[in-house]
Amino acid sequence: MKIRVEKNLFRIFFLISLKFYGYTQLSPYVRRLNSNSKTESSCCENVIIIRSDNDTKKSDGYLKEPPVYHELNNYHKSRSPIECIYKFYGQPGERIQIFYESFELYYPFDVNKFNKIDCRYSDSICLKFYEDNQINQKNDSSHSMTVNLNNQNYDLCNCINISFTPRQIISASNFLQIRFRTVRRSFETGQSSVHSRKNYSGYLLRYRFTKDFGFDSIESKALVKNGECNIYFNSTQYQNGYFTTPNYPGLYPRDLECHYFFIGLKNEKVQITFHTFDIEGVNQCGADTKSDYVELSNFQNRDRFYSRFCGVNKPGTIISDGGFFHVTFYSNNVFDGKGFQASFYFLNTSIYFI
Repeated sequence: MKIRVEKNLFRIFFLISLKFYGYTQLSPYVRRLNSNSKTESSCCENVIIIRSDNDTKKSDGYLKEPPVYHELNNYHKSRSPIECIYKFYGQPGERIQIFYESFELYYPFDVNKFNKIDCRYSDSICLKFYEDNQINQKNDSSHSMTVNLNNQNYDLCNCINISFTPRQIISASNFLQIRFRTVRRSFETGQSSVHSRKNYSGYLLRYRFTKDFGFDSIESKALVKNGECNIYFNSTQYQNGYFTTPNYPGLYPRDLECHYFFIGLKNEKVQITFHTFDIEGVNQCGADTKSDYVELSNFQNRDRFYSRFCGVNKPGTIISDGGFFHVTFYSNNVFDGKGFQASFYFLNTSIYFI
């Protein structure tokens, strides 16, 4: 009898500890990296405002589903849906990069009868992108911004993740809005216990305010820090390497023009090889088709010898005429793609061309 009482007391203590741990350690659904500060009970009651800090060590953080998410049941008369709104305000010239560390949201069992993934019928995370011309920034000390918001028109939604984690995303300007929303149970099914939200891990997003357009380390080092997307690879510093579209392997940002300059010595030529290529566009990639595109040139300006490239048909291996080569990437404000990954190599003509 004494042993049974002790076991029951231990079990009660364990459950209380687990509940306390879940609500205190997992409650920072807005949390700075390397920080113990937490935002309590504000998610889904008020809009969460996240502003960039001039201190680069405090420019990253996490977003996590609220603990109450796992308490929602799936019956028709369940409590009201959850909706969380996060608004990110960056410094001028910054963009917000979002990484999906984990992503597993609830979806009704009988959503399969729709034969497609439709976030209207599932819990979802949606992102709304804003261009610079949609933001009016005041010149006072508060750095406040007024944004033309349309909460019903989100550009990208993720839901029903089963086999993959969504790719990283980067904003089109220094403002980004994210909405997390649950659906109210509207279908009768005997599978509700199987599809309880307790069986779904929710989401963990990492955000980063950045001025390097979301480039990887090598492009970031070669990027000229003047607010423009100009990257210089000099053969005296980089004999070979890789270069990509911004935010690769995630979707590249909209409304952006990037220039990659390859500068070699007089006895060198530049070899460019595209390994992956997914640039949104059709036909001849002309302006009338509103296509994104990649241009290649032996000059500072456009080289009429090369046509524009878009779609999924990647260019072959290119060798420059001399020691200079120029690659231009352009994206409009309509659609986006996964971008490209390419390699470059400076060839010594006295060795390779005899």
